[in-house]
Parts: sequence; C-alpha cells; structure tokens
Amino acid sequence: MAKANRAQLVIRHKVADCIGCRLCAETAPQYFQMNTQGLAELINGELRGVFVHGQALAVDRDDLENAVEGCPVDIIKVDSR
Repeated sequence: MAKANRAQLVIRHKVADCIGCRLCAETAPQYFQMNTQGLAELINGELRGVFVHGQALAVDRDDLENAVEGCPVDIIKVDSR
C-alpha cells in the first residue's frame, strides 16, 4: 500500500445540526451511519466540543469530499493530519 493511502485524515462532524438527509451515510458508509433518531453519526467518533472527531484514510478522501460538498447544512469538515 502506498504511503499516501495510509495517511490519516481528520473528520469533524457537527451532529447537533444534522437534518438526517442520509447523504454522508450513503456516500461514505465506512465512516457515517444513521442512528436511531434518523441522524447521521460518525462511526467511532469522539465528541470534542460541538464536533465529533474521527480518523480516516487518505484513500477515502474522494468519498469524504463528496460528503462534505453534498452536505446541505455544511456540518462535515475533512483535514489532513
């Protein structure tokens, strides 16, 4: 596996503002799932302030960027580690 594929990304998700559109869970199901209240949640995320933080692999950047760009309430951020 190439080094770029193992690089880590940081995902931040402001779950309190989620409207439950499902786009992130459909676009990046390896990182997002819908909870019992019908809202998206970051899988294995850790709450820090208003954002839930998680880690992702650089190989999944395209899926995550699609989730970021498609989120109608702009509550997902992805940054390089």
